[in-house]
Amino acid sequence: MTHLIAIALCITGFASLCAAMPRHQRMVVGRLLGDAAGFRLRLAGGAALLLALAVDLAGLGAAYGAITWCGHLTVAAALVVARLNRASSRPSSKHRAGDR
Repeated sequence: MTHLIAIALCITGFASLCAAMPRHQRMVVGRLLGDAAGFRLRLAGGAALLLALAVDLAGLGAAYGAITWCGHLTVAAALVVARLNRASSRPSSKHRAGDR
């Protein structure tokens, strides 16, 4: 259960960090967000990653928890990047509507 919670927190953290970037905001959120919203998303993303570290450290101990956290970060980052790639390769609804 520790692993699922930590991976979910890591995915949430990386997704928040992604949504904080102006480059990805149109794709993820649908519009550009203000500076304050971007700051809050970065803060929430960092907090989620640190909370995942705390979960791993509490559940697995200091040595194994830190190593496992690195693995969870890797899995979560790969999943978020894969999702972004899938979303960016899909044509937008404007292009699909014009093809009819």
